Amino acid sequence: MTSKILKELGVKAETNVNNRELLNEILDKEQVKNKEQVIREIDKLDKLPEKQVRANLRKYGAEKVLTIFKKPEFYFKRYRAYSKIIALKEYCKLYGIKINFQPSLARGLSYYNGSVFEIKTKGMKETICGGGSFLVSGIQATGISFGVERLSKLAKIKVKEKRVLVLSIGQDKEAVRLAEKLRKEEVNCEIMYGKPSKALEYTNSKGIEKVIFIGKEEIKKCKIKLRNMKTGSESFISERELIKKMS
Repeated sequence: MTSKILKELGVKAETNVNNRELLNEILDKEQVKNKEQVIREIDKLDKLPEKQVRANLRKYGAEKVLTIFKKPEFYFKRYRAYSKIIALKEYCKLYGIKINFQPSLARGLSYYNGSVFEIKTKGMKETICGGGSFLVSGIQATGISFGVERLSKLAKIKVKEKRVLVLSIGQDKEAVRLAEKLRKEEVNCEIMYGKPSKALEYTNSKGIEKVIFIGKEEIKKCKIKLRNMKTGSESFISERELIKKMS
């Protein structure tokens, strides 16, 4: 889902993953105590210089884990929980998604108990999306948060140029039905009700090029009146012709 959203936004990103079970297993094997505090310090690696993080970890006798995190990936096969990383990679491959194993990825919150992930992009140092797996009321779940402000700076969205206004003149249900049909064809569509004069004034102020009129006359003729606001020309066309014209 996240991959599709970022693709639609035009954001090129990479997904880094780890697993809390693996991280805990590494800390246990190294006989590290105060694991929660240590994990919070590890989580600062992308925010603080490594020298400072190492000094903070030294307080807990855990600075040696930084050396382990720099080992090549095959090194981690010795840990039982690394199998979770392998399984995750296999599932992501089915969806055509590439993930990067990052053993130092911690996600500081203590409630994570499984996979954790962060999504980054070259255009920004900060994480743009992040989340992981946790237990809620006895149910294993996964959550994700999006950095909306960060994504808004990175997004390359092409605004659809096809904009139309559907004007209902006492035919609200038909107007709504047609508008929804146009939206399914990815046409940027608005609806207005009431006086044509106000609707046309609004259309001109917003730069909307085409207006579709739906009133008694249109229903009677089984045709739709389409006005080109640039040229002022009007034509009566069928709904099928309209959809074809707008698509």
